[in-house]
Amino acid sequence: MRFGAHHEWGKLREAVVGISPAEDFVVFYEESARWMTPEVAEFSRRHAGRRLLDIDPDWAKSCERQVDAFAELLAREGVTVHRPQRLTGVERTFLAPNGEGLQLFPRDPMIVVGDHVIDASLRLICRQRERYGLRPVIQQMVQQRGARWSTAPLGSPNCVDGPYLEGGDTLLNGHEIYVGISGCASDLAGADWLQALLGTPYRVIPVAMKSNVLHLDCALALVRPGLLIYCPEKLIDGLPMTLRGWDKIPVSVEEATRLATNGLILEDGRMMADAENLRVIGELRARGMDVIPVPFDGPIRLGGGLRCAHHPLLRESVLA
Repeated sequence: MRFGAHHEWGKLREAVVGISPAEDFVVFYEESARWMTPEVAEFSRRHAGRRLLDIDPDWAKSCERQVDAFAELLAREGVTVHRPQRLTGVERTFLAPNGEGLQLFPRDPMIVVGDHVIDASLRLICRQRERYGLRPVIQQMVQQRGARWSTAPLGSPNCVDGPYLEGGDTLLNGHEIYVGISGCASDLAGADWLQALLGTPYRVIPVAMKSNVLHLDCALALVRPGLLIYCPEKLIDGLPMTLRGWDKIPVSVEEATRLATNGLILEDGRMMADAENLRVIGELRARGMDVIPVPFDGPIRLGGGLRCAHHPLLRESVLA
């Protein structure tokens, strides 16, 4: 493979990692943001349209510092790291008059399945423009690596009528693709669109979640073949049938809110995880996983973990 990914595991060769310049992040609030904790929701309502740097400079600077350290750590691990282009001018204020939003979580505005790279359809209005910062990376993959580029139709601006399809909801297990459905992000129209794009032999399987869960990767992680982390309380109908016989590390709602399911797989048997999720790290190590703890509490308060902060461009794995 010169580009693409088939699974959540396999050796990570190349990825895009978000950026978080402290002076750029402007607090946002939209009604569909039911996933926010009460504390963060109240903060966001009160300060929407203001720079985080002017309200809580320590938080803003910790996000910048931690995501840059994460990118440097990945590079030291031998991963080729790309960063989004920083948005300026009209692109920065597109659908966000005050520049609301961030470019920290490239997992959501793009989706890589096989050799497809997809511009996602995001439910939050202020995040629609994030694709523009990723455009130079995507164009490079198309022109130099043979990636196939598609764009999901945008949903309506009232955040009700889709299709919506986001990378945080999309988990890869070979020809089975799981798409989380909660009403906060992706919807059934988005899952149907992805199925039509990929065709056979792919099977796009919706996974029903509670209505306050942002993305599927906030409730489920596929760590390696046969091992997963999940929060049973966040899944309405349980795990997809293929996954029900796997070894499972269950996590509480509190642990899932701290994004215990949201790590980064470096290769089979080796991964990064948020340093504060100590119990889950212990469970993984007990199963033979080599886990690198990474401080990431700043971005996690914004709703995104290590998986959210990167998107694989080249991950070595073989379809059965």
